[in-house]
Amino acid sequence: MKSLIGLLLPLTALAANEVSIDPDRMLVVNGQRAFVLGLYENPTEDSVLDEAARAGFNLIQSAPDAAQLDRLHNRGVYAWINTGYDIDFSVDAGARKTALSKLAGDFVGHPAMLVWEVPDEALWNVWYGTQLWRNRDEVKLQNELIGALEDKTLADALRAMRENASRLWGIGEFKEAEQTADEIWRKLGKESPQPNNSILDAPERAAKMAAGFLEGFNHLKSATPKHPVWMNHAPRNSVAQRAAFNNAADIVGCDIYPVPPHIGGHSDLLDRGLTSVGAYTRTMQDAAPGKPVWMVLQGFSWAELQEMKDSAEAAKQRHPRENETRFMAYDAIVNGARGILYWGTAYTDKEKFWPGLLTVVRELADLSPVLSAPDSDLKLTVSYDETWGSIDRGIRVLAKNADDGVWFIVVNEYLDPLTYTLRGLESLDGVSYSESVSGDAKSVEKGALEFTIEPYGVHVLRPKK
Repeated sequence: MKSLIGLLLPLTALAANEVSIDPDRMLVVNGQRAFVLGLYENPTEDSVLDEAARAGFNLIQSAPDAAQLDRLHNRGVYAWINTGYDIDFSVDAGARKTALSKLAGDFVGHPAMLVWEVPDEALWNVWYGTQLWRNRDEVKLQNELIGALEDKTLADALRAMRENASRLWGIGEFKEAEQTADEIWRKLGKESPQPNNSILDAPERAAKMAAGFLEGFNHLKSATPKHPVWMNHAPRNSVAQRAAFNNAADIVGCDIYPVPPHIGGHSDLLDRGLTSVGAYTRTMQDAAPGKPVWMVLQGFSWAELQEMKDSAEAAKQRHPRENETRFMAYDAIVNGARGILYWGTAYTDKEKFWPGLLTVVRELADLSPVLSAPDSDLKLTVSYDETWGSIDRGIRVLAKNADDGVWFIVVNEYLDPLTYTLRGLESLDGVSYSESVSGDAKSVEKGALEFTIEPYGVHVLRPKK
């Protein structure tokens, strides 16, 4: 079984790619099943791009630019192109249809072009833009104007109204909060800069955009039926809202950046640690039954995005450690991800974090014949030796039918070590399995296989010949 790397032919020898999705949600590229390892950064330095390609990244974001596509193709890497909001036919449908048709016509035939992407986090931004306006920008503007008033009596009254508007928002009385903020503008003798930006009509605006995306998706698919459309969500919104948007995509997923664990705010689940990656992988599948899920994982530190320099807080908002990067990738995989992509590497320290990320990607690329293989239909059960913990989360297992036998990918989502036993393996009695890192080997006996795994650990169990 071949990996995605190496499937490219010289630029002059290959026309448009043929991309499809197997019933088990695995991507198929020119007849070969492929596990996607993607990079949102398109490095401008040749040396960095070469490192990414050598490590095994097989899909890299590209601008709609032939030179960029040529540069990727010459390194044996595929590309995806973002359509921008031209795919949303809910506004300016005629102009956007023309622009989308031109984009498709210009680039669908390029041998590097594999997948279209729609605007990032489009559903969340319907809500988030309004929240930023009502809770941040509008508050700042109104307070500045109030502070400049010469009429101190009016200023005091408006400050009280401003505080009340924020209080009302905080307790969920959105209508009253917005009405109060709008009244402040009137008392200031000003027009609101964003008079129609209301959280109350966000559901309606989201539904309108979902319908517009679906129209654009259908048009794009009619023009480029052999190229899937990929939609990335924020780690937000309900299953029902995401499902409506997912009608306009062949592949879905979300970005989730939980490091440092337990003190970050990116996840809005009860689980805010490393295992939120697996939790979001599952909830993305809930909103897109039968479609591949690609997860976008953390390729940066929050300190870098906030431009923190040499401070105690910057040290807390650190990069993922290599073992955390490895865990998050495998946690997504055992929970059903058919692709892993990384965002934020354009902002990160190429000397500190980048080498560890490349090490993990190289491991995944080397394992791609297994990752792209069909899931096994073994009826597995997992049990644990007695331990001191509550074990509210535990072991997750993915069995894969590779060419050389059944492999097991095992992830410990618990914060303590666990001794686990896989059962239901009677058909594998006598087969010896070795763990890829430690080299520990055990044999299946009476349908059972036992190992001990560290906290937030990963076991890749390979059948020994």
